[in-house]
Order: sequence, then structure tokens, then C-alpha cells
Amino acid sequence: MAHWPKTISGNIFTIALAILVVPMLVWFLITLPAMFQWGLAAVALACVALSIWRRRIDAARERNWVGEFSFGDVVRRRRADEALEVAAR
Repeated sequence: MAHWPKTISGNIFTIALAILVVPMLVWFLITLPAMFQWGLAAVALACVALSIWRRRIDAARERNWVGEFSFGDVVRRRRADEALEVAAR
């Protein structure tokens, strides 16, 4: 789950909501005509495929940035310079 609650009451509420919503959602999907079910399945598969494709692109972009200049490099260099100044005093 992307955002699991940190409190016990939040966990209980989330579980209760899932127990109430999931059966209603299943019932609703079963009552739909077969054509709509296939359409929803196609949309769901397309969303999964797009999310996998996007993650692969993001991972490739991250790999391309390895070794490039970044803000983290600037911060590390400034801290090293400050440490040298403090050590020189």
C-alpha cells in the first residue's frame, strides 16, 4: 500500500473501509455487461503497461545521470571546504 496509516485507529479504519468497499466493487464489476468488463480489463492492462514503461524510462534517466554534476556534489564539496577551513584554524 502506498500510504499506510501510522495510527492504530487509522489502520482499523483502512481495513474496515477495504472490507466494505472491495465486495461492493466486485459486485458492481460482475453486474456489468461482458463488453464493459473486457474494456475495463484492457484499460487496466494499458495502465499497468504504461506504468512499467514509465518506470523503465525513469530508471534509464537515473542511470544516465550517474557521474554527472549534481547539487549533491556541490553540497559535498562545500562541506569538504568548510571542514578544511575549520581544520586549518
